[in-house]
Amino acid sequence: MRAFLIAIALALGGCASNSSDYARTDGVPVDPMHQQATLAQCKGEGATAAVQTTGDAHGAVDRARKEADVDNACMARNGYIQAQR
Repeated sequence: MRAFLIAIALALGGCASNSSDYARTDGVPVDPMHQQATLAQCKGEGATAAVQTTGDAHGAVDRARKEADVDNACMARNGYIQAQR
């Protein structure tokens, strides 16, 4: 399942523009291929965490929020933060 989610994220990432929503914490220029691979891995972690969320009346919102939080935490562990726009 995780491999499938990573493959989907990579495939969809290829359709995205080259502008990145992330910047490196160490100031090094973002390598788009490495950033996309890291994002795909993190999206897999986020999707897995979201599936484990128990649902209630606000289940979809909670799952989306948890998935985004896990995605961002994973990216931070890998040296990326959300870029300021």
